[in-house]
Amino acid sequence: MNKVWVLFLVAMCLPALTQAEVYRWTDDQGNVHFGDRPPEGSASESVDVREPMRGVPLEGAREILERPVRPQQEEADASGYERVAITQPEDGAGVRANDGNVTAEVALEPALDTEAGHRVVWLLNGEEAGDSTGSSITFEGLNRGEYSLQARVEDDAGQELASSDTIQFNVLRIAIPREQQQQQRPQQFPQGGAPQAPRAPQAPRAPQPQVQQIPQN
Repeated sequence: MNKVWVLFLVAMCLPALTQAEVYRWTDDQGNVHFGDRPPEGSASESVDVREPMRGVPLEGAREILERPVRPQQEEADASGYERVAITQPEDGAGVRANDGNVTAEVALEPALDTEAGHRVVWLLNGEEAGDSTGSSITFEGLNRGEYSLQARVEDDAGQELASSDTIQFNVLRIAIPREQQQQQRPQQFPQGGAPQAPRAPQAPRAPQPQVQQIPQN
């Protein structure tokens, strides 16, 4: 019999043989055998069979239970928010806003818990620029240039629960030439109101008829 199969069968039978003494011997063909009854006259030797482990040692179980929780998992369990990400504007994007109004949106998983007093606080260039109980906000009157933006979820006490990564975006506005700006400016009038139009010239008066008095005799 193949030695590999012999060893496999012995390994399968080890649990049943742990209560009995096991011997090892070699036959005339050089095959190795294991069993609790070696043939008479064979050179057999006793084999030390260890009892199989039936469970995790107490020390190992205590080590698993005391293993620290990963910081990200602990933070997600405490806040309840698994994802906070700004979806608009995109990171590094240029936003065309001639009026300076830019709308930002954030994706939350799960949805914002407004019943618990949670809100989204928006940080523009590192400073608080507004808050919302929805997933979007509009910033008005932004000048041309680069801005940084971050969304942060806070509870009713102002404690931070979760936050997004900080993104960068550029506001693009059309520059109006100075001559056109001057033409669009309203005309300034001196105090007292707008100047009045000149009066139309008066028509010459018709000559009055002269009455000649006739002397009485």
